[in-house]
Amino acid sequence: MARTTTLHALRGAYAQEARDIAQTHGRSLKWTRVQLLMGQNLRDRRRINSWNAFIRAKLREAATEVIVSNSRNLLAQNKDDLLVAYKNLTPAQQEAYNAEVQVARDTKVVIACSNPKAVSHTVSAAFANMDREWTALCAQTGLEGFYIAVRGTVEDLSEPKVFFTQKAENFVRTVLDIEPRRLALCLESWVVSGLASASALIQEELDYLLMKKKVSTNVKMNYTNYEHQIVERYGVMLTGWPFSGAVRNPSKIGGQAEVEKLLDALNSETCKWVRLTDEELRARVIHNKERQARGETVYQPHRTRTIKASTTHVRTSSVCSATSADSNSD
Repeated sequence: MARTTTLHALRGAYAQEARDIAQTHGRSLKWTRVQLLMGQNLRDRRRINSWNAFIRAKLREAATEVIVSNSRNLLAQNKDDLLVAYKNLTPAQQEAYNAEVQVARDTKVVIACSNPKAVSHTVSAAFANMDREWTALCAQTGLEGFYIAVRGTVEDLSEPKVFFTQKAENFVRTVLDIEPRRLALCLESWVVSGLASASALIQEELDYLLMKKKVSTNVKMNYTNYEHQIVERYGVMLTGWPFSGAVRNPSKIGGQAEVEKLLDALNSETCKWVRLTDEELRARVIHNKERQARGETVYQPHRTRTIKASTTHVRTSSVCSATSADSNSD
């Protein structure tokens, strides 16, 4: 419980810091998050090479004595001497050169630039490598599956990245009745519109509040029967809903402008989950029943389970066959 609370507090602090940076510098929240995580998630630093560290130090020494216009000419003119000097280095001296490079890397300030093309190029290179690895893995082990990756906002220029094995592709076409490429485009539309972020924020805050109430079950947000399954059952409600009418699924509130309005309300906590007192909950239940009595659809009826006609027919024919077999045996 303490670990979960600590992690949630850290996530909240990170989200608030990202919002402050985005507001201060006039950038979107998505762009700010990408820049904060760029160095860790998208770029792999090369291992430090002792030879390169040695040459770097020698170039720095030469630059203090003379103005070096072309480092390649300097290396070409002194290659033999540099090789001899490098071979005479002790392991401790090599480690010292490596340590200098590591310190320079750690102290270097990475300038965040709005360069969507560079991000797109990095993403494409990463997924090209993933495609080769997945293809080799599937060929060696016989695994079947697929993955889909899409851009997070309209500011990104990355195209959808997909990988399907043959059986996985047949599954999507036959069972889901959709082309794999179209499935990727549907996911991209869902993510870029902000619907995924809004739904995730609502669910995440609901989980946190129910955790504080010591609700052990995993509760999924119910937009269809929100009053009965969420408010009355768990004693919590979503306040500050920025639209007229009842709380509803973010996919049904309108277009891009409405989704952004909901996201702003959730991020600024003008729309948030609150815990109802016993008196507030009783008053809410009475009010909901009064609305239902006036003809408003507050409580959605449960779906009735129907038995397919084909199943009944099979069972009947089976019974008839069994009866005929019994009569013949008599």
